[in-house]
Amino acid sequence: MYIATLVILGSLLPSCLPAFVERSDFCIETDPTLLIDIGRRVVIPSEKDLKCAITATTLTAKEKASLVETLCKDHGTTTMKHSFHHYFKLRNGELSGRGVQQDICEENANAMLAWVPYSTMMQHYAAELNPKERLSYIAKATNLDREKTELCHFSHTDLVNGVADKLFTCVVMIFEDNFYDVDDNINVLVELQPLAYQLRNITYLPWRNVTNSYKMLLGNGVLKNPSTQRKPIYGSVNYAFVEKIRLNTSSIYNEGYHLDKLPLLLEHRGAVLDLDEAGEGGMNVQKQAYFGRTMDPHSDVRVQVIGQWVDQHREFGADVYEYYGHGLARFKLPITGARLTFVRIDNTEPVFEAAESSNLAKASLFRDMDSAPARLSVNGSMEQITEWEADEEEESSFYPWFVISCLLIGIVLIAVVYGVVRVYHKRNKQKQKYELANTNNTPASA
Repeated sequence: MYIATLVILGSLLPSCLPAFVERSDFCIETDPTLLIDIGRRVVIPSEKDLKCAITATTLTAKEKASLVETLCKDHGTTTMKHSFHHYFKLRNGELSGRGVQQDICEENANAMLAWVPYSTMMQHYAAELNPKERLSYIAKATNLDREKTELCHFSHTDLVNGVADKLFTCVVMIFEDNFYDVDDNINVLVELQPLAYQLRNITYLPWRNVTNSYKMLLGNGVLKNPSTQRKPIYGSVNYAFVEKIRLNTSSIYNEGYHLDKLPLLLEHRGAVLDLDEAGEGGMNVQKQAYFGRTMDPHSDVRVQVIGQWVDQHREFGADVYEYYGHGLARFKLPITGARLTFVRIDNTEPVFEAAESSNLAKASLFRDMDSAPARLSVNGSMEQITEWEADEEEESSFYPWFVISCLLIGIVLIAVVYGVVRVYHKRNKQKQKYELANTNNTPASA
């Protein structure tokens, strides 16, 4: 089954160039074609075959175990001393070097091994080889009757000279017989080398250090309370920014992990970011800030949302995967103590302006000095009067008279009450004297 390109690269900063570009005409298949499925009729090339100039088919686990058994035990025990068969190394469809049969045995076939048709090798890579070399290469051959497949080796000069007739032979490894020619199905052994490392399953450690930077305006909004009651009103502002990522590459490529210095792919926010050689990258972030306040009836208020740039220094652990292109990745090893820095906007907060309403006195915090009234200063020049100063002058001529009037009215009321009480008390006293005199003048009885 053909593996399509699955990696979704995030939006990068304009200054960050991609660490690599996958070759579109180089394809990787992970499901080999079985012998029983190989047809004997002429096959019409499909759209995929026309697109893929070079197709590498990876070995299954069972096939790889059989290959190691043949190269390192059956064949290696008897003829290893004089059998140094080679295989090719490909990175992103380009010839990157060669390996020796002994390397496979020592590494226990940990490399990503695959098969590439002999005709493809002859067409795309033979011109890069030195014709004077005397080498042999590992291959597998399937006979015309599709009955069996055997490991074999062929000559370096056959590939360089483009031998495509009966002169070509692929000698079976174990028995050094059963020769195959190009009329059979010949595939050359290659090793696929990773293009980059993927940092996946990231777990951030509790340690965190934050460095605050400047603040910036994120957006404007308006809160309105059309109701006749005082109540809380809420709103939101959408804002966007480029989140920068700076990975400390020395925490990845240290001596303890023995990793080659390849480009890095960082799993972040549901995407895979392509970092440059310095470990820097970025992505566009869309966020929403919420705010609210309790407002008077029929009132409006403008609001500005601001945010602060911060550098968040984090430590994390992750699983390192080798990425070979076209969606093919393989687990490599876990790492701990890696370090990176996120440069992002944080600590958002609203800044409310003065309230505005048709039934409230308007008072703007942002006054226009050109439209403010003027007055004559002591030195004879005209100086501007702010809105608040004008209000104070108007109120200063009214407030003293209001206080004096209240005091006078209070004094008059007190005087009136005092007079009424005094008159009533005087009348009550005279009445008591009159009643006492009547009691003392009562006539004696006869």
